[in-house]
Amino acid sequence: MRLMGVIAFVVMLLTFGSALGAGGLEGDGSRGGYWYILDVALLLGMGVCLWALWRVRRAVRRVERERDLTIDSLMTRHNELEATLSSMVEAVLAVDGHQRIISLNAAAARLLDVQPSEVISQNIRDVIKNDQLRAFIAGTLRVGEAVQAELDLSKNGSGKEATEKNNYVVQGAVLSDATGGRIGSLIVLHDVTRLRQLETVRRDFVSNASHEIKTPVTAIKAAAETMKESGDDPEAVDQFLPMILRQADRLSAIVEDLLTLARLEREEPGETLEVARESIAEILRVAVETCQTNADEREMTIEIECDAGIEADLNAALIEQALVNLLNNAVKYSDAGKTIRISAEKRGNWLVLAVTDEGHGIMSEHLPRIFERFYRTDKARSREMGGTGLGLAIVKHIANVHGGRVSVDSKVGEGSTFRMYVPAG
Repeated sequence: MRLMGVIAFVVMLLTFGSALGAGGLEGDGSRGGYWYILDVALLLGMGVCLWALWRVRRAVRRVERERDLTIDSLMTRHNELEATLSSMVEAVLAVDGHQRIISLNAAAARLLDVQPSEVISQNIRDVIKNDQLRAFIAGTLRVGEAVQAELDLSKNGSGKEATEKNNYVVQGAVLSDATGGRIGSLIVLHDVTRLRQLETVRRDFVSNASHEIKTPVTAIKAAAETMKESGDDPEAVDQFLPMILRQADRLSAIVEDLLTLARLEREEPGETLEVARESIAEILRVAVETCQTNADEREMTIEIECDAGIEADLNAALIEQALVNLLNNAVKYSDAGKTIRISAEKRGNWLVLAVTDEGHGIMSEHLPRIFERFYRTDKARSREMGGTGLGLAIVKHIANVHGGRVSVDSKVGEGSTFRMYVPAG
């Protein structure tokens, strides 16, 4: 609009000058020549002005385009960074030199139990309840270099003690601006709780497996050495040979259960497992029949609760093995004359198989680990009963390869109920 106004003004001057020049030529030739020169000068001036204005306008447009491109690029990079941080499993937290929060991603907000928009610019002592994490951040700011530590962040955002450990590997790095100046620290928290739990399970497994295998091997060795020293003494043979056979059977059972677990762990749920449409009532009947002799020896009754029409796609041999393990446990750890109930029912998309006993029950502190390999609530009694410590672990893995899960409810002095959940399709 400004350019059009200038052009209109120059055109007006030229028109006015031309009119005067024409009048001057009629009256005075010298005056006409003067106005003609003025017209030419004005025309040249207008051309210079238009050229300059065009150059300025083009430069302004170029600057505007570059500005828009720069803003778009910055916004794109910002959105990409926000998307990256939001999708990260690790918690990321940035603080300035005064221990004020600059930014944090969604994982960090969940860990600290806060809303990101509400904690920006707040001091970490008002946001972070865990003393170890606050001290780590303060130390990172103080030393001004990359540091790493493993912390137990068992306190949640409300400051209450968590029931289980929450192990995090925390890394701190210097946060710098575009000029390289130090403006704070970047904190990244990796949740290694599951990894530490698996390491504990592995250590316990190696320790327990070694002990379980060593016990029968030691007994066999001791009995064999005694028989050797006794020569051909028939009494020594009669006394120690059954012991060797009993411990050998126990060792064989442990190895067989370990091999079963290894096979189950190689199976992928729903992929390589061979399944067929099976009658659940028939599977329960076969499992009870397998355990009936042991139950009769202790004058125990096993009741079956299952509708005859219930069917499901599963591996009958594995499900039967799991139920036999549960029934045998119920027989071993219940008093003589008690009743055991085995049942099956459909709950939505799940087939629920349950074994309920009237045994001594399991204390609550044992329940989270009851399905671990070689885990025993009463080690002495379990070995006395001839258990390998792997029965419930096998039950859990059989449920897993079917795409299901296991659970247990127990009350001390009343009994326990073990359940397997498998897809009812």
